[in-house]
Amino acid sequence: MSMTPGTGRDREASQALATWWLARGEDQLPAAGDWLSAAERGRADALRYAKRRTDFLLGRWTLKLAVARVLGWPDDPAVLARIEGRNAPSGAPRLYIDGRQAGRGVSLTDRAGCAVCLVADRAAALGCDVEIVEPRSDAFVRDYLTEAEQRLVDSAGPARDMAANLIWSAKESALKVLETGLRRDTRSVEVAVAELSPPERTWSELRVRTAEGEVFPGWWRRSGAFLVTACWPPGGPSPGGSPPAGLEAQSPVDTMLPSHRWIDRPVS
Repeated sequence: MSMTPGTGRDREASQALATWWLARGEDQLPAAGDWLSAAERGRADALRYAKRRTDFLLGRWTLKLAVARVLGWPDDPAVLARIEGRNAPSGAPRLYIDGRQAGRGVSLTDRAGCAVCLVADRAAALGCDVEIVEPRSDAFVRDYLTEAEQRLVDSAGPARDMAANLIWSAKESALKVLETGLRRDTRSVEVAVAELSPPERTWSELRVRTAEGEVFPGWWRRSGAFLVTACWPPGGPSPGGSPPAGLEAQSPVDTMLPSHRWIDRPVS
């Protein structure tokens, strides 16, 4: 039986995905761990290496803050402890609240002392990534980027390193949507961007096409030393929908510097 347009599943499919994002730096991480669940506290205590422990704590704290703000909850420790990000077998995070899986997609990423979380308004495969603008060798571009992407990097002039890192970050986001990560050939997804020099701290559109022909809509922004990308599967009359909405007026990623404080104490 066919469904009347605009009702049931058809109505849900016609609605573009709404997403929100939040970033935090490791210097903002609370000293106390009372916002962790018992399982998260046990996992953190078992992490011997400072970098892995810091990344885990920063990522989980950022996820909890983002979800709490989307839900309109206070960010006190007792409330945050009810929110968990548990890894699926693929490694992708799954959102749990009070021990039960919640019907919202989430994605989590960290790099150089910065963590970013993306939250959706419903269950969906999401991908987000954060990178720093750093030099990328010709060998890196040749080995990991498609021919079309290599041409984009070569034509970027002074923005070459920014373009190479942007493409890499968008690939990482797309591979999270596919839940394969870097187990899949990075050249099996191809990134296209509308422009390479939009204003900083604003979202610009991108597209990622898979080798199978599926096209993921996405967004990217330059925030000082960092690049943030996000994408998800297509759907609805406006496949890209709107860019991720910020959960605060100004994100700390816009002004923070890359940090590697764990280098001075590699083992906890």
